[in-house]
Amino acid sequence: MQIFNARVTALVAATPSIRALRLAIDDPAFRFLPGQWVDLGVTIEDRRQSSGYSITSSPARAGEIELAIKASAKHPVARWVHQHARIGDIVSVTQGQGPFVFLPEMSDNLVLIGGGVGVTPLLSIFRHVRDAGLPTQTHLLYSVSDSREILFRDELDAAAHAHPNLHVHVTVTQPDPLWHGLTGRIDALKLHALEVPDDTLYYLCGPRGMVEDMSTLLHDLGVPMNRVIFEKWW
Repeated sequence: MQIFNARVTALVAATPSIRALRLAIDDPAFRFLPGQWVDLGVTIEDRRQSSGYSITSSPARAGEIELAIKASAKHPVARWVHQHARIGDIVSVTQGQGPFVFLPEMSDNLVLIGGGVGVTPLLSIFRHVRDAGLPTQTHLLYSVSDSREILFRDELDAAAHAHPNLHVHVTVTQPDPLWHGLTGRIDALKLHALEVPDDTLYYLCGPRGMVEDMSTLLHDLGVPMNRVIFEKWW
């Protein structure tokens, strides 16, 4: 598999536990589709380490990608991103990988269901619909335990206000007094409230239990399993 050099151009504390990393990739041969992931390679104490992360940005923005990486004491690459990465650092990435992708011809109606940091590939799809000016009716249904952990909250709200085909629904399972939106887990009532047509395509990504529960729930609601696409990252 081809490996590309990439340069860190931005580092942002996106939430208390997630750091967004923007990478410039000058090689025009680099490609990815909305929803795919890359292996990020870094040098730590003279040893090459790599780990896979979903791209959060849209391929409509050529020459760069964005990753959103959750802090982890167990994973050396995540620890490097949070503790040691600096603007200008040179890292490596693979070509975009994985079958968890969206292409405009696949459906005119999408529901993107994400849990926690599992929302990352769904953000790539959501942003691509926005950045490419696609007419696809897109609902992002996003569950987090803590409202402080909502990734790119202001950007998502702005996109939903600016584009009539983009809709954002965030639910917080452990709400604080300042949260005034949806609460609790994603359930049948929240799905019914979307009022989407039968030909809707559903994308699921999150912790294993959440993806399995959502698959069962959609099946029970009569959604054909060939209309459900899910990402396994556990």
